[in-house]
Amino acid sequence: MSGQVAKGARSTATGIEAPSFEPLKVQRTFEVIVDMIKERIFSGTYEPGDRLPAEREFARVLRVGRPAVREAYRALELIGILEIRKGKQGGAFIARQDHRLVTQSLGDLVRLKQVGMAQLTQARLVLEKDVAELALHRAGAADIARLRACIAEAIAQSRRGITATEENLRFHVLLGEASGNPILAIMLASVMDLLRLVIRAASPGPRVSLDVAEDHHAIVDALEAGRFERLWPIMEAHIRRSNLALMKLAGRSAHISPRAADKAPRRRARAAAPRSRTLHPEA
Repeated sequence: MSGQVAKGARSTATGIEAPSFEPLKVQRTFEVIVDMIKERIFSGTYEPGDRLPAEREFARVLRVGRPAVREAYRALELIGILEIRKGKQGGAFIARQDHRLVTQSLGDLVRLKQVGMAQLTQARLVLEKDVAELALHRAGAADIARLRACIAEAIAQSRRGITATEENLRFHVLLGEASGNPILAIMLASVMDLLRLVIRAASPGPRVSLDVAEDHHAIVDALEAGRFERLWPIMEAHIRRSNLALMKLAGRSAHISPRAADKAPRRRARAAAPRSRTLHPEA
């Protein structure tokens, strides 16, 4: 064996050249700590809500400098794995994963004008159709009760002269959760977050939010009836009414670019919108 040369290498007067090998990359200390903490989380040793040791204590246990631990914690906070809390009860905690990371990524695309209202609304239609079909079979009495309570709160606020944007958006988030698919639920919640950007810029009034809440009543009624062929047309018409108004708002919003909006969704939205109803955004 001592006389053999590795494949891809050749002998020289000064030794063996190894062009097929690359220099080893030496990790920095904080990167090693990041990988260590990730491995503990993925293996289940750490769970959401668990508190990590204080920087000084962790540095002593690992026999590294405190700055390395601080840098590792900050890197993990930046990607949403850790939550750094201030105060006497503060520290570094394993974050509970939700839709915020997805929202941040999509929000950046929207603000960079790489996503327009047409794509955003198309994504919502695709997501909500699957969510509606799954919820039709999986939503239980507790899910229906949460949806009804959300609608009741939106109607009560609207009648008091308060625009119930959050309650009406939460209705769709709850519907996503009722689907029983956490991936769809997270994606739909992120879409609702992006819609909130446009809605806040538009400042719709309580009359609008009351109309939307009443639409939601019809959706839950169809959901309880257990017939998708009845449920989806109601939801689609509801979403397309919002789509038309959001397209108009996009032209005035600093957050969303209307440039990517095509004309086809507008024509379909006009066809789906009842003539007796005022077109309005989800609010």
